[in-house]
Amino acid sequence: MSRLADYFVIVGYDNDKEKTAGNVSGQPICGKIVQRFPEKDWPDTPFIEGIEWFCQPLGWNLSYEKQEPKFFISVLTDIDANKHYCACLSFHETLAITQTRSVDDEDETIGNSSRGPPAPAAVEPITHHSIMYAPKCLVLISRLDCADTFKNCLGTIYTVYIENLPYAMENLIGNILGCIQVPPAGGPQVRFSIGAGDKQSLQPPQSSSLPITGSGVNFLFKQLGIKNVLILLCAVMTENKILFHSKCYWHLTDSCRALVALMYPFRYTHVYIPILPAPLTEVLSTPTPFIMGIHSSLQTEITDLLDVIVVDLDGGLVTIPDALTPPVPIFPSPLWEQTQELLSMILFPNLAQADYAFPNHERPSSTLAKTETQIDKELRAIFMRLFAQLLQGYRSCLTIIRIHPKTVITFHKAGFLGARDLIESEFLFRVLDSMFFTTFVNERGPPWRASDAWDELYSSMNELLKSEAQNKNLILTHIQELGRTLYENEASNAHVTYAQKVLRPPEGAFQRIHQPSFPRISTDKVELIIQDGIRKNGLSQRFHVTRNQHRIIPMGPRLPEPLDVRPTTVHNSARRLEVLRTCVSYIFENRIADARKLLPAVMRTLKHRDARLILCRELFGYVHGNKAVLDHQQFDLVVRFMNKALQNSSGVDEYTVAAALLPMSTIFCRKLSMGVVQFAYTEIQDHAIWKNLQFWESTFFQDVQAQIKALYLLQRRQNEHNKEANCVLDEVPLEEPTALEITAEQLRKSPTIEEEKKAELAKSEESTLYSQAIHFANRMVSLLIPLDVNVDAASKPKLAFRLEENQSVSNSIMGSHSLSEHSDEGFEENDALEIGVTVGKTISRFIDCVCTEGGVTSEHIRNLHDMVPGVVHMHIESLEPVYQEAKRHPHVQKPKIQTPCLLPGEELATEHLRCFLMPDGREDDTQCLIPAEGALFLTNYRVVFKGSPCDPLFCEQTIVRAFPIASMLKEKKISMLYLAHLDQTLPEGLQLRSSCFQLLKIAFDTEVTLEQIEAFRKTLSKARHPFDEFEYFAFQSYGTMLQGVVPLKTKEKYSTLKGFAKKTLLRTAKKAGFKQKAQTKRKLMPEYELGGGGGSADALETHSIDDELEDADEFEIQQNEALPRLLTSKDIERMRERSYVRDWKRLGFDADGQRGFRISNANANYVTCRTYPAIIVAPVQCSDAAMAHLGRYFKGQRIPLPTWRHANGALLIRGAQPNSKSVIGMIKNTTGANTISHHDVTHYPEQDKYFMALINTMPKLTPLDQYTGMNLSMSSLLGHGTVGDDHQSLTPELMRKQRTNLNVPEGSKSGGAGNKGGTMKGNATNTSVHAFRKMRLYALGEKSQAKSNLNGDFCADFIPVDYPDIRQSRSAFKKLMRACMPSHNANDADGQSFAKMVEQSDWLQQISTLLQLSGAVVDLIDLQESSVMLSLEDGSDVTAQLSAIAQLCLDPYYRTLDGFRVLIEKEWLAFGHRFAHRSNLKPSHASTNIAFAPTFLQFLDVVYQLQRQFPMAFEFNDFYLRFLAYHVVSCRFRTFLFDCELERYDSGIASMEDKRGSLSTKHLFGGGGVANGSDDECNVYPLDIRSPRTPTQMNRIGHSIFDYIERQHNKSPIFYNFLYSSDKDVVLRPQNSVAALDLWTFYTNEELAQGPPYDLEVTNVDDEIDLSEIKGKRMVISAGYDNIEKCNPNAYVCLLSEVKQAETERGHLPQKWQQVWNNLVVPPVEPMSRKTSLNSMLVQTQQLKRSTLEIIIKGRLAGYQDKFFHPHRFEKHPYTTPTNCNHCTKLLWGPVGYRCMDCGNSYHEKCTELSMKNCTKYKAIDGAVGPPNVNMSQGDTASIASSAATTARTSSHHFYNQFSSNVAENRTHEGHLYKRGALLKGWKQRWFVLDSIKHQLRYYDTADDTAPKGIIELAEVQSVTAAQPAQIGTKGVDEKGFFDLKTSKRTYNFYAMNANLAQEWTEKLQACLQ
Repeated sequence: MSRLADYFVIVGYDNDKEKTAGNVSGQPICGKIVQRFPEKDWPDTPFIEGIEWFCQPLGWNLSYEKQEPKFFISVLTDIDANKHYCACLSFHETLAITQTRSVDDEDETIGNSSRGPPAPAAVEPITHHSIMYAPKCLVLISRLDCADTFKNCLGTIYTVYIENLPYAMENLIGNILGCIQVPPAGGPQVRFSIGAGDKQSLQPPQSSSLPITGSGVNFLFKQLGIKNVLILLCAVMTENKILFHSKCYWHLTDSCRALVALMYPFRYTHVYIPILPAPLTEVLSTPTPFIMGIHSSLQTEITDLLDVIVVDLDGGLVTIPDALTPPVPIFPSPLWEQTQELLSMILFPNLAQADYAFPNHERPSSTLAKTETQIDKELRAIFMRLFAQLLQGYRSCLTIIRIHPKTVITFHKAGFLGARDLIESEFLFRVLDSMFFTTFVNERGPPWRASDAWDELYSSMNELLKSEAQNKNLILTHIQELGRTLYENEASNAHVTYAQKVLRPPEGAFQRIHQPSFPRISTDKVELIIQDGIRKNGLSQRFHVTRNQHRIIPMGPRLPEPLDVRPTTVHNSARRLEVLRTCVSYIFENRIADARKLLPAVMRTLKHRDARLILCRELFGYVHGNKAVLDHQQFDLVVRFMNKALQNSSGVDEYTVAAALLPMSTIFCRKLSMGVVQFAYTEIQDHAIWKNLQFWESTFFQDVQAQIKALYLLQRRQNEHNKEANCVLDEVPLEEPTALEITAEQLRKSPTIEEEKKAELAKSEESTLYSQAIHFANRMVSLLIPLDVNVDAASKPKLAFRLEENQSVSNSIMGSHSLSEHSDEGFEENDALEIGVTVGKTISRFIDCVCTEGGVTSEHIRNLHDMVPGVVHMHIESLEPVYQEAKRHPHVQKPKIQTPCLLPGEELATEHLRCFLMPDGREDDTQCLIPAEGALFLTNYRVVFKGSPCDPLFCEQTIVRAFPIASMLKEKKISMLYLAHLDQTLPEGLQLRSSCFQLLKIAFDTEVTLEQIEAFRKTLSKARHPFDEFEYFAFQSYGTMLQGVVPLKTKEKYSTLKGFAKKTLLRTAKKAGFKQKAQTKRKLMPEYELGGGGGSADALETHSIDDELEDADEFEIQQNEALPRLLTSKDIERMRERSYVRDWKRLGFDADGQRGFRISNANANYVTCRTYPAIIVAPVQCSDAAMAHLGRYFKGQRIPLPTWRHANGALLIRGAQPNSKSVIGMIKNTTGANTISHHDVTHYPEQDKYFMALINTMPKLTPLDQYTGMNLSMSSLLGHGTVGDDHQSLTPELMRKQRTNLNVPEGSKSGGAGNKGGTMKGNATNTSVHAFRKMRLYALGEKSQAKSNLNGDFCADFIPVDYPDIRQSRSAFKKLMRACMPSHNANDADGQSFAKMVEQSDWLQQISTLLQLSGAVVDLIDLQESSVMLSLEDGSDVTAQLSAIAQLCLDPYYRTLDGFRVLIEKEWLAFGHRFAHRSNLKPSHASTNIAFAPTFLQFLDVVYQLQRQFPMAFEFNDFYLRFLAYHVVSCRFRTFLFDCELERYDSGIASMEDKRGSLSTKHLFGGGGVANGSDDECNVYPLDIRSPRTPTQMNRIGHSIFDYIERQHNKSPIFYNFLYSSDKDVVLRPQNSVAALDLWTFYTNEELAQGPPYDLEVTNVDDEIDLSEIKGKRMVISAGYDNIEKCNPNAYVCLLSEVKQAETERGHLPQKWQQVWNNLVVPPVEPMSRKTSLNSMLVQTQQLKRSTLEIIIKGRLAGYQDKFFHPHRFEKHPYTTPTNCNHCTKLLWGPVGYRCMDCGNSYHEKCTELSMKNCTKYKAIDGAVGPPNVNMSQGDTASIASSAATTARTSSHHFYNQFSSNVAENRTHEGHLYKRGALLKGWKQRWFVLDSIKHQLRYYDTADDTAPKGIIELAEVQSVTAAQPAQIGTKGVDEKGFFDLKTSKRTYNFYAMNANLAQEWTEKLQACLQ
């Protein structure tokens, strides 16, 4: 029995506080307690302070009018979390106002009032606002939630007061507080009266645990809707903050109560304030979860709440803040969807039939209207069912840790989530961690207690669901039955009618004016009545209460045991699990080989949960006793399985697996040596689960429960033995009782057990916990202290050790596996001590947690703390011998290391490093072969990986990847490499990239230490850049021994800061226009002094794109290096026997040929040009001294020299580009007003004589009276016909560089004109002849040289061309490398497919450009019969490419093996291509970052394209080209190791080759066989006797690659092309479009079987192929693994092998394959005769010549425009008077015209594009105002018109509409500006184009360039401002012409010619920016 109410309180307005604090300090006005009853607190229920705040939630405010009395209930929570219900009835009383202040103050204060009853008569008359009304509250405070009863009682008291009824207030209050007793839940109905003639009844609920809601839940759903209420419930269950607001207090109280009721069976234990007073709104900022309610008028004060879910009850809106972290989770599927559907069935019962045409109204039950209360209970029933389903099996996860003296139960959360497969459910995960669930376990966990409706529902839920699955209609029936139960709980006696009588005031009674104040109650009388009531209630018990009896709570559905396997699913088939069991059995049967075969399958299977559980169960099945000793291989496999199972366990599921493996980690072990045993826990310490204290606690409690259960089972067995059957467990003897059942039995018998027995049981339980704590402390020590704890801390990384409960330990204790063998004693002790202390603290925290919760005595806890340090110290000491012995035993049986095959002289430089070859991003079929396991070897020649595939199905094969050390481009250290087949991550690795298109991605084995890896990297870096060239492999092992001088050491560039600064300042001064003072040097060689110096002092570089710094420095000649070289006549004679000299003799360049040339010794001492050959070809007319003079005018002294001669006499000349402003007289004319010369004209005659001497040796022009020059030049190129409209488009590269549509409608224009009359009279005629006549010499050069026209007297023409320079080729090479050798798999979805990356590299476009340019050279020489001079860059890169390709196409001799060797030795070696520099082989480059330049590789690629298009034209095959490409960078041969012939001469190699070559000349050119000697075989002149100095060292000169190829060619046809036809004496004209090109297989193909096939001794390719071996041997033909050509030989090799075999069988001496091949008789083939017409011949040749014509036209057009034209500058102009258009001569009138700002010409808008491009303000040379018009119909020069007007109207506008490219639609503004370069660079003049459409500012070298040199994005521009003047190296600088352009990246400095231009540019730029 309990009191109806505890306190009655009268709260009134606080007048005193209103007078003082209310107006002075701004404090809120509050009420005060007028009276309270009883005045003394109840002993069991103290009075709650602060009740006055909750009586008026909006504040104690006075009112001008009386308001209706209000009733609401506030809920307060005390410190013990008990709820107190405060029922408030609020009404207003009259309050008299007396004016004590001025009128002005009346607005600020309310005034004074007198307390107590008013006087009978007013002192002063009532005036306006002189009377106000103050609130007063009658409050009942109770622990019972009886809202209706409280409302009736307070209403009765108010009615007695307001009506002045004759009832004493003291009696009413005293009866409520002392006389009315309410029975507990389950009691009968109570009928009572409070003494005012009223009759009331009160029905207690049947169950105390079931909440009472009335119709509040139904109201909540009506206001918010289904989904909002569900989300709100999820938010409450996951401990979020909820805030309701409404205008009605009653709605707030009902909604909060309903929301909490929906949580049942959980109980809300956080802050719960349904009505929050306005002064306490700051409570909303509390960090703890809450449910609160406020009045809607306070909504504006809560806008800054970022983590509170706000619910608008009146508007039905739930607002979840976006910043809520974490977001609100929802019920797991499908419960979320099912709950919504069930709620719809209850709230909207007709929804299912709403769309029916004939709804069913027959059943009367469906038409019965339910009350709101009944609907409320059915809604609650749905949520009860929801939680019963959600918590299915929860009782199986209750863990009993104590029974006596008090039951202690915990919950195994991880086991529950894992068994229910709800690991991913965020909602359930957070619910289990909430305070609600902890309370739920404490209240409902005990198995012996009173049950309620939810326990019954939980136990029967499974049966209900099964029946509902069969009959869906039962769902609604079961919900209604459960709802009826809930309804009866609140109104069990509703059928017993009792007429209640409650007083209530009449309507409008509260508005009475003269109503007196509430009377003061006599405290004594109330106290007497309360005491009297208590005494009467204590004498007799009036009610008989039926209590709920305690009983065993049913278990409900049971969850499977932790190691039970679920039914077989798709992912875990029975077959897979059987494989796992079989593999485990193989391990313990010691069948290791069979177990390893199943290892990959088992590793994949362990990704699934059931497989991991079966593994734990299977391993446990092989445990017998406390120790299981395994051998090393068994131990390794078991440990690997355990690690895999722990690694794959996800989330909290790993608790189960880790708990199952925990005991086995201290059982499985292996014996390392005598007395040293290693347990499994030392190998599984790297998993985070061992650092999780929650795991240790849950596992500890599980073990304790098992021990407690075993303790009571032992007692049970003893009782059974004594036949004491007093236990409930005897009823179920067939199965072992659970821990809950044992606990229930003990609790049932607890009242009957003696206290001594209870104490004994409690002591036994406490001892069990104590012993388990000791056991777990030892386990934690084993798993938390690493095996290498005694290793020096400095040699291993420290990893942060953090617990999941945010308890961080300061020092590292985990994850260290360094294998260093040396450690410092002091550091070792400190580190081990530090780790021991850290682990001891962790274990102490664990002991405190579990022992305190388990009730272990403080003495035992103290003993545990004292024990831990000793255990830790002993364990650390025991680990040291285990660690030392474990290092000597490999963890896994590794495969045997396979040593790679080595070349003769090749030696291992370091020890092998065991590693894995990782897959990269290459698209091939090697996925089954890689990854491979093996070792990485470093020799003095190569980096080699050799191993076998990790895939067991391919493990018989051998995998080799290798590349030469010298070809390494980049070495990169990588980490954390994942091996999928082993599911293992390796920490260290290397990525090595080679220029021979190989990539090694290596992951080092764990046994390889960091010191070994670093030593390998250092050795590799040292071998990559040796001290000098003679340390390369080519000179280390073979070749002739050379005794001689040490090669000259060149000082490393920029070795000092002073040198760098000096170099930079000198170059900057040069570019700025300053001249360097001439330095006086000693002349060492008087005969050649004119040619021995460097370039002229004022020479400037003329690169169109700035070359790299090192390129320029390579050609800066140091005077002190020009050492005298004493040559004898014998030396010169040997030099003249070199291969390229003999080739010149073959071409007729010797004096005996009578062709105007001689073979000169002018450069024999390499003084004329250091990079040219010693023997050169010179015109007969030029002496050696004159040749020496010419060098100063060309870059690097590389004079243009003839290198090849056509049968028609045309020459191919190659050289470097001329130095700026010094060689203009070569082929350029300087007359004209717009040409300024800065050089002395005395320099011209020497050059003129030289070039005239060259031109005089060329074929003379055909007389003009027979053919016109136009017919000779253009007709020859067009196949003797006109072009017409059929034209071939340019290649993609040229189309990007030239934005014109190249059509040649009537003729072609040239850009050259002379200043002399020539052979014809008349200026116009003379101009046309010079423009279109056949030229004897075409010079191909850079655009920067094309600043004036050619000298027409020389019959020479200069053609500027576009070509891929070094910078572009380097960039393309890098991109091609990334495409062919990506380090990781590219995503095709991102546009990074292989084909796309190859296209983006522009590699094939550059190959196409080289083919086009070389094709133009071929056409000009072969068809035009004109000579061609190549003068590009420094004459050693692109010039060598074009020259060699052109000769290859023109001369069939170079397509043979011998001829191709001669071509390379002449064009590349003799003429000084910088192989060492371009391949980054210079020893001085070790400290620089010079990129690899693929110049020679591009040449070989072009040859490959030629081979594909002409397969019968070459004697050598594709393997020959790939062999050369590989060994150009391999440094195996000496051929490509030096930059020029001079370096080879200084090192003694050239002399040795000359000596050998002089003896073998007859073999090479005499036709008497093939030379078969090599340097080491011939052994001629073994010592260099040219130096009289004492021998200093012995060097080897190595092999020549061509000698090696020759020797191998004699043995086998590996380099021979069997399709070669030597009688085809044709000129090759290949297709140059990108579509006709193929990507060379050298870039993409590889052979993994034996490595690169280019080291023939290693791959045994040079051995004869035995057909019997091929037939009998098991071959693997797979792309990327082996050579398909070798495995499947072609027919020729097979036939030759059969012939050799047949000869051997007959006893004949086998002939060499070449003899057999040459002796074959080719059957005669009748030639097919076909008559070809002239038209077909034109079709065949026209397409091939188109590209040549395009190059010539483009070059001439560029020069012509630069010479003759200045574009118009048009502006709109209104014409007020009639004017004629200068183009169409039609009338021009009105605001539609354009006028040129310079010349004043007028045009229509449509005529501006068609008008003549020449602005007449700038006069053309010799009076020519426009380009000449040529009629090509008959080739008659007389048809050339001389009238400028006629020319402009007829042809020029149409011609330039086709070809002009400098006027574009999107060029907003353009002109010349000086631009300042980057750091330490000078000013340069560039042509700038402002493009407003593309929003760019582009700049070019010249106005005619089509490819921009740079682009400035206007989007990045921040400002354009005027700048301070600076020195730019020109005269007459306008200080106002400078302005700056500031971007987000840098600031650009510009200078215009004057201030006006600067202002114009600034305005244009600012306009574009706006």
